[in-house]
Amino acid sequence: MTINMNKKRIVKNLLVMFSSYFIFFLGFQSLSNLQTTLNSEQGIGVDSQALIYASSMISSILLPNLLIKTIGCKWTLVSMFLCSLPYMISNYKPSFGFMMPSSILMGAAISPLNTAGAFYINEMSLRYHTIDMSESMETILARFFGILSFFQENTQIWGNLVSYYILRPATIPLTNQTNITCGINFVKNPNGNGTNPNLQPPSAEKRYILITIYVLSAVIAASLMGFFLDKLENDIQKGKRGQCKEVLWRLLAAAKHAILPDQILLLPMSIFFGLELAFYTGEITEAFIACSWGVHHVGLVTICFGVCGALMSLLVGPLVKCISLMAVLFLATIAYVFNCVVLFLWEPTPEFKTIYFVIAGIWGMADAIWWSQVAALYGLMFPNDREAAFSNLYFWCFFGFFLSYSYANYFTMTVKIYILLCFLFAGMLGYMIGQIKLKCSTSLKPKKDTAVCENSAL
Repeated sequence: MTINMNKKRIVKNLLVMFSSYFIFFLGFQSLSNLQTTLNSEQGIGVDSQALIYASSMISSILLPNLLIKTIGCKWTLVSMFLCSLPYMISNYKPSFGFMMPSSILMGAAISPLNTAGAFYINEMSLRYHTIDMSESMETILARFFGILSFFQENTQIWGNLVSYYILRPATIPLTNQTNITCGINFVKNPNGNGTNPNLQPPSAEKRYILITIYVLSAVIAASLMGFFLDKLENDIQKGKRGQCKEVLWRLLAAAKHAILPDQILLLPMSIFFGLELAFYTGEITEAFIACSWGVHHVGLVTICFGVCGALMSLLVGPLVKCISLMAVLFLATIAYVFNCVVLFLWEPTPEFKTIYFVIAGIWGMADAIWWSQVAALYGLMFPNDREAAFSNLYFWCFFGFFLSYSYANYFTMTVKIYILLCFLFAGMLGYMIGQIKLKCSTSLKPKKDTAVCENSAL
C-alpha cells in the first residue's frame, strides 16, 4: 500500500528516526568512549572495537542492500538496533568468549543501520524537494543530515552525563602524579593500567547500573522506530535472483562503484571519517583525559564535545547555504589541525581544566561538520546509485575505525597523530581535485547546460 506523504508526515518520520538514533547511540557511543578504560584488562576493550569495525567493513558490502530490499529500511533499522543487545550485555562481565562474538554481531549491524538510515533520509529529502522546490536539493540534504548529526552529537551530552554521575568517585578525584606519563608521551599497556590509579575501572555495582541503562536505550529505540516510523513502499524488492546471487551481485556492484574516479578521490576523506572519531574515543579519552584526570571525567569532558557538535550540526546547513560546502569542510580541516598541534604541545594536568574542554569542543564541531556533510556529499555526487555509494562510504569509514583500533596498542601517540593528519590532507586534496574536475567538465558543456551544472556544483 502506497503511503502519500505530505510535509508534516515527512517531518514526523524524520523526528521518529532522529529520536531513535539519539536514544540508541546514547548508549552505544558512550560505551565506545569508555572501552579503553572500562575494559582495559588484556586489551579486551580495544580488541572488541577493532573487531566491531572489521566486521562492519565486510557487512557494509554484503548486507545493507540485501537487507533493505528484503525487509525494507524500517525493519532493517529495528533489527539492527536489537542486534546490538548481546554486545551491550557482554559488558556486564567482559570475557573474550562472549564479548568477541557479540562484537562481530554488533559490527555486522552497524553498516546496515547507517546505510538504511542514510537511504531513508535521502528518500525523505527527495520527497520533501518534490513538494517544496523553493530550496535546492543540496540545501535540503545538508539540513536533514545536519539535524541527524545534531541528534547524534546530543548523545555525547546525555550519554556521557549519565556515565559521569554514575562513575564519579565518592571521595576527592585523583590528580595526575609526577611518575605517570600522559598526553603525547602516553604508552598504552595491553595488559591493563594497574600502575595508574586514575585509570582504574569502576566497581561492579557501578558497571551494572551503567550497562543496564545502555541496554534499555537500545530496546526503547527499537520499539519507538518499530511502532511509529512509516515504511517506504518501494524499498522492498522481490527480485528473481536468489540470495546467493544477490550477494554476488552486491559485491560486483560495490566493486564497480569503488573504482569510479569520483569514489577514489573521496577514499582518503572517507577513511578519515572513521579515523578522527576513533582517535578521540580511543586515544584522547584515555591518554589525555582519563590518564591525568580520572576515568569518570571522560564523560564530563565529552559532554563539551557533544554540546559543541550539536550546535554546529544546527549551524552547518545555513553555513553551507551561505559560504558553500567546500568552505565549511575547510573550516573543519583547520579545526583538526589546530587540535593536533595543541596535542603535540600540551602536557595534560587537572590544574588547567579549560584546555580539556577546548580540545573536546573544537573536535566536536569539526566532527559534526564531517559526519553530516560527507554523507550529504555522497548523496549529491552519486544520486543514481545511492545504495552502493553509501555502502562504500561506510566500508571505508569502518576501515578507518578498524585501522585506528588495530594499531592502538603498537604505535606511539606521535605516529598516530601523523597518520591522522596525512589522511586529513589527502582527503581534502582529493576533494579539491574532484571539484576542479567538476568545474572543468561543466565549462566544456553548452551554456544552457552549464547554468544547471553550476547550480548543483559543490
